[in-house]
Amino acid sequence: MSAANKDHYEVLQLSSNATQDTIERMFRFLASKHHPDAGGDKEKFNYLVKAFEVLRDPVARAAYDIELQKERQQNDRLAEHSQQAGPDTADRHELLCLFYARRRQNESSPGLGIVTIEKMMNIPEEVLNFHLWYFKEKGWIQREEYGGMSITAAGVDKVESSEFELAKNPRIESTQNGGASIPLTYAG
Repeated sequence: MSAANKDHYEVLQLSSNATQDTIERMFRFLASKHHPDAGGDKEKFNYLVKAFEVLRDPVARAAYDIELQKERQQNDRLAEHSQQAGPDTADRHELLCLFYARRRQNESSPGLGIVTIEKMMNIPEEVLNFHLWYFKEKGWIQREEYGGMSITAAGVDKVESSEFELAKNPRIESTQNGGASIPLTYAG
């Protein structure tokens, strides 16, 4: 089942464990209600027919149920990942600060390789790739001639403005470490 298709069970207003008899009764009821000859919506009627054709055939229904389950699992994982915006923001800030520190430390060779960054940040490759994509789109990092990534002037400005916001924003949680405040969250 592709994302463009509607859920056949929802179209026919059925539970996924509906019997063949129930499927046929609901189809007849909804088809008579939405039939174009009776002034119904042709597109909705076509969805009803398509859903009925799949769900009335036991083999097609079994294949559809497998695809539907896969899609639901993907949606569940997507929902889980949607909760990552807060931690991602803190990771992005820390990562951009890493690029900043590297540029200050070694101006002649300011780039960092992806494997090095993965180890230093201890974040999965797919998450790192997302952050790097975001930084590139914003113009905050660039690829060096030898392949490493380094911070740009716009990236430096972002780090410094973020650090300024962190310092002046009293709502940001912090912990004391020998008199120095270490930010735990980032509200940028």
